[in-house]
Amino acid sequence: MSIDETGIDRSCKTPVFRQIYAILLEEIKNGLYVETEKLPSEKELCLRFNVERNTVRKALQILVDENRIARVPGIGTKLLPETSHEESVKFSQRRGFQVKLKNNIVLLIAQVDYLSSPDRESFHYKLIHSLEKYLSRLGYNLLFKPMGHNGTVADTIRSALPLGIIFDSYNPDSCYQEAAGFALPCVSVNHYTPLFTSIVSNNFEGAHKVTKELADAGHRRIAFITGKSSHQTSVERLNGVQALCGSLGIPLENEYIISGDWTFGSGAEAAKRILGMKASRRPTAVFAFNDDLAYGCYSVLRNRGLSVPADMSLVGFDKSDRYLDMFPPITTVDVNIDAIVDYACWYLSSCLSGFPPTGQAKIQIDTTICDNGTIKTLK
Repeated sequence: MSIDETGIDRSCKTPVFRQIYAILLEEIKNGLYVETEKLPSEKELCLRFNVERNTVRKALQILVDENRIARVPGIGTKLLPETSHEESVKFSQRRGFQVKLKNNIVLLIAQVDYLSSPDRESFHYKLIHSLEKYLSRLGYNLLFKPMGHNGTVADTIRSALPLGIIFDSYNPDSCYQEAAGFALPCVSVNHYTPLFTSIVSNNFEGAHKVTKELADAGHRRIAFITGKSSHQTSVERLNGVQALCGSLGIPLENEYIISGDWTFGSGAEAAKRILGMKASRRPTAVFAFNDDLAYGCYSVLRNRGLSVPADMSLVGFDKSDRYLDMFPPITTVDVNIDAIVDYACWYLSSCLSGFPPTGQAKIQIDTTICDNGTIKTLK
């Protein structure tokens, strides 16, 4: 054995990066970095051990995978609380998993695989990719896993053992309750649960504002194509519609409330129902609860020779650019996905850095109307 002044034996079979890892691990356990809460920089470690940066990065990655440190761009390599490592090991042992910790975030989706579904909702597709991009900048990996109809949180994260969890939109209450028992930081986006900090758009406000735009333009017979009735987003948007119509004395008849399932095809079917109404009862405007529904409606109107907005006004929600190669842009409500992602990633990275915000919160993101001229003013 010929250990040099850096503490490394460069002649033995153990790779240098593993020796550096062992030295840093021992120093962490001995509390050397507790006061600063940060390890030396990569450059400092390279000089200390007289090695290339790639060697240092390999050593640090093992500590990341063991949930002992978090690498946060702009801040440095931060120590994680000892409980983070201990809880992850306890969780893996409790569930009978192999103790193999990874530095990634698991995105759980209830029932639907939004990335591979042929009729996927554009909102979720954009949300997932925005989260992936943002978390990558923070040094984390995003792993998307749909939970399925009868899945459990434990089964869904079995092969990942994540540092934290992001829940996208509607999940059964039992799912949130199960996750709350894992001692992992969790955040919910696009769906409020009292168990975790939740980042949601102000759906009530957005629906209220865009319905008012239609009412101010003189529309009184308005058809509403809703999303799934079990989803908070659909309920909140309908509540916003009802509040506005009630305040202005606009009758909201059941005939004009058409249930959809958020998809393009569902919007097309709703349009056929609307066009099947008697001319004297046919709506002068359609408010679809997302842009997938709205553009599905648009496709049928165009195929029947009708013009938007000359023959029928049309507005959507969620601001999707997915259909702009096929249709002109429509007036819609921007839920500001970037802000949702910013707050969700800020919250989760704060937790992973050992400085979690105090208490749970419901953070509502303001919506914005994007007027693209598809609301006709009636005389």
